[in-house]
Amino acid sequence: MYKIIGADGKEYGSITIEKLKQWLNENRVNRQTSVKADGDADWKPLDSLPELAGAFTPPPISPATPASGNSGLNVLIPYKNPRALVAYYLGVFAVIPFIGILLGLTALVLGILGLRYRRRNPAAGGVIHAWIGIVAGGLFGFGWLALTIAIIIAASAHHR
Repeated sequence: MYKIIGADGKEYGSITIEKLKQWLNENRVNRQTSVKADGDADWKPLDSLPELAGAFTPPPISPATPASGNSGLNVLIPYKNPRALVAYYLGVFAVIPFIGILLGLTALVLGILGLRYRRRNPAAGGVIHAWIGIVAGGLFGFGWLALTIAIIIAASAHHR
């Protein structure tokens, strides 16, 4: 049998260990509640009772769950949508003269494919990356193509 000091500062008892376990489950007492066994002189915290050792074990740690589709990393780097990611980088590097034609037009196509993939798989992310690939790739790809054609036309007209 045990006695406890309640949250109100009053002494309660005699209480069986089963009743203490019930009160613990009902959150009427906690690990810091002062308790003493009948015949003991000293009060001690409830979690020091060997009979209640199992009641205070921490819950098991669950294994890490995979990140959801909208995790911070997937927003910054859409690794679940490689078409959008590659479209983004190709669109950015399409600024390089002349090879930007190939890079830009490829970025345009991959950006469109990335958006279609995202529509089928919402957790994939990559909408912004796909759009950057489409816009930058289209702009630079067709821009460099137009400039190249203009240079070829000007050069051929100059040689006549």
